[in-house]
Amino acid sequence: MAFVLFVDDDSLTLQLMTRMVQMLGHEVVCDPSPRRALQWAAQNQPGLILVDLNMMEMSGVEFVRALRQKRETSALPVFIFSASRDAEDLEMALQAGANGYLFKPLNFDDLSKAIRQYLP
Repeated sequence: MAFVLFVDDDSLTLQLMTRMVQMLGHEVVCDPSPRRALQWAAQNQPGLILVDLNMMEMSGVEFVRALRQKRETSALPVFIFSASRDAEDLEMALQAGANGYLFKPLNFDDLSKAIRQYLP
């Protein structure tokens, strides 16, 4: 069993995503604070990170850039998720080093595919 780290400042989204990941048999850690989540990821090495694009404290793109700059988190798989379907947002996420992009509202099949790609 692997940990999935969700970073989003919306508690309803975190609750929904937690249920979906638990249905797939994985443990979930949620954090509404991107800065705190960066520290947690460095210490605990989650199997996958999903981070919201638009948050108050730090954007998902800034989060991915910070993640990639640290030796202990540089290789962790991370997906950005957002309601935005803007091609520019998608390109920024991928250029920052995100492994992928998921659209809100999250579809169980899309989330399942992303998780199965990186977790056993």
